[in-house]
Amino acid sequence: MDVADLAQAVGSVLITISALLALAVVVAHQMLARWWRTPAGRHAWTFEAVLALSLTLWAVRLAVPEGDWFLAARLVAFAGVPVVLGWRLVVIVQTWRRSRRRRKEQRGETERG
Repeated sequence: MDVADLAQAVGSVLITISALLALAVVVAHQMLARWWRTPAGRHAWTFEAVLALSLTLWAVRLAVPEGDWFLAARLVAFAGVPVVLGWRLVVIVQTWRRSRRRRKEQRGETERG
């Protein structure tokens, strides 16, 4: 086995482990947290689910030859990726803005007090 084959084998194992862990995260979050109650919780769970779906598709693709099934599965799995990444970006910017606004308000109260 040459270095390229070894890297391919290790990469495949890491993809499979990552997919299994991502699925476990989604299941644990589903069972143990009330993620649906807050916007941040809904976003976190959806982000985790899309990551798990994408990794699982990749792991399945390593085990099962590509065929017509793969085109539809890939479209479904990866259609969510830009959505949750865009959503994540919005959450990050909104959180930053709220934090910045609070700091400015606190500074204003300190200067007045």
